[in-house]
Amino acid sequence: MRFLIQKIKSLKIYKEEKLILKLNDEPCYLVYVGIERGDDNKDLQEIVKNFEDLQIIEEGGRFLKKIKEIKPKLVFVSNITLLANFSKGRINFNSSINSQLAKEIFENLIGLFKNYGYNVFSTDFGSYLEIESLNQGPINFYLTF
Repeated sequence: MRFLIQKIKSLKIYKEEKLILKLNDEPCYLVYVGIERGDDNKDLQEIVKNFEDLQIIEEGGRFLKKIKEIKPKLVFVSNITLLANFSKGRINFNSSINSQLAKEIFENLIGLFKNYGYNVFSTDFGSYLEIESLNQGPINFYLTF
């Protein structure tokens, strides 16, 4: 499973030209999720625990706190392009899995974060979206679990 985590200050997400989420001046993390071959539901609890233990929360200009210490708002977006591979400049998604299984894993991942007490927003799996975000820092982390 691959994650791109971005610290954002404001966010607008549109689906079919309709605004479905708007956040202003609210600390939040936008989390893009790519689900790949080998990922399954049995590893989700461990992935969430590892995610919670990431020491990526700034304090005094340094990353001193873990995510679980402040439980920031998390916005999850499924993103197959995190799994892109290129051969001779041509794109392929050979590391992706069946979309039905990926959707199930994505929804279960979101459910776990909610069960752990996080304020979570997620979009429908595989939705085509338009996203406007104002990144802070910029602070971006790319992780593979």
